[in-house]
Amino acid sequence: MTDSGLPTSEHLEHLDTDTIADLIENLLPAPEAHRAREHVKACPECQQTFDALTQLSEDLAEEGRADIPMPADIAEHLDQVIVSESVLRASTVGVHSLVQIRDQPHRHLPKLLSAAAAVVVVAGIGVGVVIATKDQAADSSAGIGPSVLPSGIPSLSAKDVGPDAQQWLESTNGPLLNGSDAEKSCARAFASGRPNPVVRLVQPAKVDGKRAVLIGLQGGSPRDIQIFAVTGCSDGRAASPFYDTNITLRNR
Repeated sequence: MTDSGLPTSEHLEHLDTDTIADLIENLLPAPEAHRAREHVKACPECQQTFDALTQLSEDLAEEGRADIPMPADIAEHLDQVIVSESVLRASTVGVHSLVQIRDQPHRHLPKLLSAAAAVVVVAGIGVGVVIATKDQAADSSAGIGPSVLPSGIPSLSAKDVGPDAQQWLESTNGPLLNGSDAEKSCARAFASGRPNPVVRLVQPAKVDGKRAVLIGLQGGSPRDIQIFAVTGCSDGRAASPFYDTNITLRNR
Protein backbone atom coordinates (compact mmCIF):
# COMPACT_ATOMS: atom_id res chain seq x y z
CA MET A 1 0.00 0.00 0.00
CA THR A 2 1.13 3.55 -0.67
CA ASP A 3 0.90 6.48 1.75
CA SER A 4 -2.24 7.62 -0.09
CA GLY A 5 -3.96 4.32 0.72
CA LEU A 6 -3.98 3.13 -2.90
CA PRO A 7 -2.59 -0.35 -3.63
CA THR A 8 0.84 -0.45 -5.25
CA SER A 9 1.13 -1.72 -8.82
CA GLU A 10 2.40 -5.16 -7.75
CA HIS A 11 -0.91 -5.74 -5.93
CA LEU A 12 -3.03 -4.90 -8.99
CA GLU A 13 -4.23 -7.23 -11.73
CA HIS A 14 -3.49 -5.23 -14.86
CA LEU A 15 -6.23 -4.32 -17.33
CA ASP A 16 -5.86 -5.85 -20.78
CA THR A 17 -5.32 -3.57 -23.75
CA ASP A 18 -8.86 -4.16 -25.11
CA THR A 19 -10.39 -2.89 -21.87
CA ILE A 20 -8.11 0.17 -21.85
CA ALA A 21 -8.98 0.81 -25.51
CA ASP A 22 -12.69 0.54 -24.63
CA LEU A 23 -12.13 3.04 -21.81
CA ILE A 24 -10.51 5.52 -24.20
CA GLU A 25 -13.32 5.04 -26.73
CA ASN A 26 -15.99 5.47 -23.98
CA LEU A 27 -17.46 2.05 -24.76
CA LEU A 28 -17.56 0.73 -21.19
CA PRO A 29 -20.71 0.99 -19.03
CA ALA A 30 -20.45 3.84 -16.52
CA PRO A 31 -19.72 1.67 -13.40
CA GLU A 32 -17.08 -0.36 -15.22
CA ALA A 33 -15.57 2.79 -16.74
CA HIS A 34 -15.30 4.34 -13.25
CA ARG A 35 -13.52 1.26 -11.88
CA ALA A 36 -11.18 1.16 -14.87
CA ARG A 37 -10.29 4.88 -14.48
CA GLU A 38 -9.53 4.40 -10.79
CA HIS A 39 -7.38 1.38 -11.62
CA VAL A 40 -5.42 3.29 -14.27
CA LYS A 41 -4.78 6.12 -11.80
CA ALA A 42 -3.33 3.66 -9.28
CA CYS A 43 -1.38 1.48 -11.72
CA PRO A 44 1.68 3.00 -13.45
CA GLU A 45 1.85 0.17 -16.00
CA CYS A 46 -1.79 0.57 -17.06
CA GLN A 47 -1.39 4.37 -17.07
CA GLN A 48 1.56 3.94 -19.46
CA THR A 49 -0.56 1.76 -21.77
CA PHE A 50 -3.44 4.27 -21.56
CA ASP A 51 -1.14 7.17 -22.44
CA ALA A 52 0.50 5.20 -25.26
CA LEU A 53 -2.84 4.24 -26.84
CA THR A 54 -4.08 7.81 -26.54
CA GLN A 55 -0.90 9.11 -28.14
CA LEU A 56 -1.20 6.50 -30.89
CA SER A 57 -4.71 7.73 -31.72
CA GLU A 58 -3.43 11.31 -31.86
CA ASP A 59 -0.47 10.27 -34.03
CA LEU A 60 -2.76 8.43 -36.45
CA ALA A 61 -5.01 11.49 -36.70
CA GLU A 62 -2.04 13.79 -37.25
CA GLU A 63 -0.53 11.55 -39.93
CA GLY A 64 -3.95 11.22 -41.55
CA ARG A 65 -3.98 14.90 -42.41
CA ALA A 66 -1.27 14.36 -45.03
CA ASP A 67 -1.93 12.79 -48.41
CA ILE A 68 -0.41 9.32 -48.54
CA PRO A 69 -0.30 7.50 -51.87
CA MET A 70 -1.86 4.03 -51.80
CA PRO A 71 -2.41 1.58 -54.65
CA ALA A 72 -6.02 1.59 -55.78
CA ASP A 73 -6.50 -2.16 -55.28
CA ILE A 74 -5.31 -1.95 -51.65
CA ALA A 75 -7.51 1.07 -50.94
CA GLU A 76 -10.54 -0.73 -52.43
CA HIS A 77 -9.85 -3.84 -50.34
CA LEU A 78 -9.53 -1.79 -47.15
CA ASP A 79 -12.81 -0.04 -47.94
CA GLN A 80 -14.51 -3.44 -48.25
CA VAL A 81 -13.04 -4.62 -44.95
CA ILE A 82 -14.15 -1.46 -43.15
CA VAL A 83 -17.70 -1.74 -44.52
CA SER A 84 -17.83 -5.42 -43.57
CA GLU A 85 -16.67 -4.78 -40.00
CA SER A 86 -19.10 -1.86 -39.65
CA VAL A 87 -22.03 -4.07 -40.69
CA LEU A 88 -20.82 -6.82 -38.34
CA ARG A 89 -20.66 -4.48 -35.37
CA ALA A 90 -23.99 -2.83 -36.14
CA SER A 91 -25.70 -6.24 -36.39
CA THR A 92 -24.28 -7.57 -33.13
CA VAL A 93 -27.25 -7.06 -30.79
CA GLY A 94 -26.31 -5.98 -27.28
CA VAL A 95 -22.59 -5.74 -28.04
CA HIS A 96 -21.08 -2.31 -27.48
CA SER A 97 -17.38 -2.89 -26.76
CA LEU A 98 -14.30 -4.51 -28.26
CA VAL A 99 -14.04 -6.93 -25.33
CA GLN A 100 -17.62 -8.11 -25.80
CA ILE A 101 -17.21 -8.61 -29.54
CA ARG A 102 -13.98 -10.53 -28.96
CA ASP A 103 -15.79 -12.94 -26.62
CA GLN A 104 -18.66 -13.66 -29.00
CA PRO A 105 -18.34 -17.00 -30.88
CA HIS A 106 -17.60 -16.72 -34.59
CA ARG A 107 -16.91 -13.00 -34.23
CA HIS A 108 -13.53 -11.54 -35.14
CA LEU A 109 -12.13 -8.17 -34.19
CA PRO A 110 -10.66 -5.80 -36.73
CA LYS A 111 -6.93 -6.32 -36.30
CA LEU A 112 -5.73 -2.72 -36.50
CA LEU A 113 -6.33 -1.64 -32.89
CA SER A 114 -5.27 -4.98 -31.39
CA ALA A 115 -2.06 -5.04 -33.39
CA ALA A 116 -1.27 -1.41 -32.61
CA ALA A 117 -1.90 -1.99 -28.90
CA ALA A 118 0.42 -4.99 -28.90
CA VAL A 119 3.18 -2.96 -30.49
CA VAL A 120 2.70 -0.20 -27.90
CA VAL A 121 2.96 -2.67 -25.02
CA VAL A 122 6.10 -4.30 -26.40
CA ALA A 123 7.84 -1.09 -27.39
CA GLY A 124 6.68 1.01 -24.45
CA ILE A 125 6.32 4.05 -26.73
CA GLY A 126 4.02 5.28 -29.48
CA VAL A 127 4.43 3.89 -32.97
CA GLY A 128 3.97 5.58 -36.29
CA VAL A 129 1.32 3.59 -38.10
CA VAL A 130 -0.44 5.16 -41.04
CA ILE A 131 -3.34 3.66 -42.94
CA ALA A 132 -5.43 5.87 -45.21
CA THR A 133 -8.28 4.85 -47.46
CA LYS A 134 -8.61 7.32 -50.31
CA ASP A 135 -9.73 10.67 -48.86
CA GLN A 136 -11.19 9.40 -45.58
CA ALA A 137 -8.07 9.99 -43.46
CA ALA A 138 -8.09 13.71 -44.24
CA ASP A 139 -11.47 13.99 -42.52
CA SER A 140 -10.17 12.71 -39.17
CA SER A 141 -9.44 15.34 -36.54
CA ALA A 142 -9.12 13.10 -33.48
CA GLY A 143 -9.25 9.53 -34.70
CA ILE A 144 -13.06 9.44 -34.69
CA GLY A 145 -13.97 10.54 -38.20
CA PRO A 146 -15.26 13.86 -39.57
CA SER A 147 -16.02 16.70 -37.18
CA VAL A 148 -19.74 16.73 -36.44
CA LEU A 149 -21.45 19.35 -34.29
CA PRO A 150 -25.06 19.02 -33.12
CA SER A 151 -27.80 21.03 -34.80
CA GLY A 152 -31.22 21.67 -33.34
CA ILE A 153 -32.30 19.10 -30.78
CA PRO A 154 -30.68 15.76 -31.69
CA SER A 155 -32.39 12.48 -30.79
CA LEU A 156 -30.21 9.77 -29.32
CA SER A 157 -30.29 6.79 -27.02
CA ALA A 158 -28.72 6.78 -23.56
CA LYS A 159 -25.86 4.56 -24.73
CA ASP A 160 -24.98 7.15 -27.40
CA VAL A 161 -24.77 10.08 -24.97
CA GLY A 162 -21.09 9.51 -24.17
CA PRO A 163 -19.79 8.85 -27.71
CA ASP A 164 -21.82 11.71 -29.21
CA ALA A 165 -20.78 14.20 -26.51
CA GLN A 166 -17.16 13.14 -26.98
CA GLN A 167 -17.36 13.72 -30.73
CA TRP A 168 -18.93 17.15 -30.27
CA LEU A 169 -16.36 18.32 -27.73
CA GLU A 170 -13.43 16.94 -29.73
CA SER A 171 -14.72 18.97 -32.70
CA THR A 172 -14.42 22.25 -30.80
CA ASN A 173 -11.58 24.20 -29.22
CA GLY A 174 -13.51 25.16 -26.10
CA PRO A 175 -16.87 24.77 -24.34
CA LEU A 176 -19.93 23.92 -26.42
CA LEU A 177 -22.84 25.86 -24.90
CA ASN A 178 -26.10 25.54 -26.85
CA GLY A 179 -29.73 25.94 -25.86
CA SER A 180 -31.70 28.81 -24.41
CA ASP A 181 -30.46 31.26 -21.80
CA ALA A 182 -32.73 29.52 -19.27
CA GLU A 183 -31.18 26.12 -20.08
CA LYS A 184 -27.66 27.52 -19.75
CA SER A 185 -28.56 29.17 -16.44
CA CYS A 186 -30.07 25.88 -15.25
CA ALA A 187 -26.86 24.05 -16.20
CA ARG A 188 -24.72 26.55 -14.27
CA ALA A 189 -26.97 26.18 -11.23
CA PHE A 190 -26.66 22.39 -11.48
CA ALA A 191 -22.86 22.68 -11.77
CA SER A 192 -22.59 24.96 -8.75
CA GLY A 193 -23.41 22.06 -6.44
CA ARG A 194 -20.74 19.79 -7.93
CA PRO A 195 -17.06 19.39 -6.90
CA ASN A 196 -15.90 20.95 -10.20
CA PRO A 197 -18.44 23.55 -11.40
CA VAL A 198 -16.78 24.29 -14.77
CA VAL A 199 -19.41 23.77 -17.49
CA ARG A 200 -18.00 22.38 -20.75
CA LEU A 201 -21.20 21.31 -22.51
CA VAL A 202 -24.83 22.42 -22.62
CA GLN A 203 -26.83 20.71 -25.35
CA PRO A 204 -30.63 20.24 -25.60
CA ALA A 205 -31.48 16.73 -26.79
CA LYS A 206 -34.03 13.94 -26.75
CA VAL A 207 -32.63 10.94 -24.91
CA ASP A 208 -34.63 7.74 -25.40
CA GLY A 209 -37.51 9.98 -26.48
CA LYS A 210 -37.32 12.14 -23.34
CA ARG A 211 -36.73 15.90 -23.64
CA ALA A 212 -33.49 16.59 -21.84
CA VAL A 213 -30.41 18.76 -21.63
CA LEU A 214 -26.92 17.26 -21.72
CA ILE A 215 -24.56 18.97 -19.27
CA GLY A 216 -20.81 18.33 -19.38
CA LEU A 217 -18.68 19.22 -16.34
CA GLN A 218 -14.89 19.34 -16.17
CA GLY A 219 -13.31 16.33 -14.50
CA GLY A 220 -9.98 15.93 -12.77
CA SER A 221 -7.97 16.68 -15.93
CA PRO A 222 -8.59 18.66 -19.16
CA ARG A 223 -9.34 15.36 -20.89
CA ASP A 224 -11.91 14.08 -18.41
CA ILE A 225 -15.53 15.24 -18.71
CA GLN A 226 -18.56 14.01 -16.78
CA ILE A 227 -21.74 14.06 -18.85
CA PHE A 228 -25.21 14.28 -17.29
CA ALA A 229 -28.56 13.93 -19.03
CA VAL A 230 -31.08 15.97 -17.03
CA THR A 231 -34.73 16.89 -17.19
CA GLY A 232 -36.21 20.11 -15.86
CA CYS A 233 -33.91 22.67 -17.49
CA SER A 234 -36.14 22.97 -20.57
CA ASP A 235 -39.24 23.43 -18.38
CA GLY A 236 -37.96 26.20 -16.10
CA ARG A 237 -37.36 23.79 -13.21
CA ALA A 238 -34.21 22.58 -11.45
CA ALA A 239 -32.08 20.01 -13.24
CA SER A 240 -32.86 16.40 -12.35
CA PRO A 241 -30.26 13.92 -13.69
CA PHE A 242 -31.44 10.54 -14.97
CA TYR A 243 -28.28 9.34 -16.73
CA ASP A 244 -24.56 10.09 -16.44
CA THR A 245 -21.32 8.84 -17.92
CA ASN A 246 -17.65 9.84 -18.15
CA ILE A 247 -15.71 10.53 -21.33
CA THR A 248 -12.04 11.12 -22.10
CA LEU A 249 -11.15 13.61 -24.85
CA ARG A 250 -8.33 12.37 -27.05
CA ASN A 251 -7.21 15.72 -28.48
CA ARG A 252 -6.48 17.57 -25.25
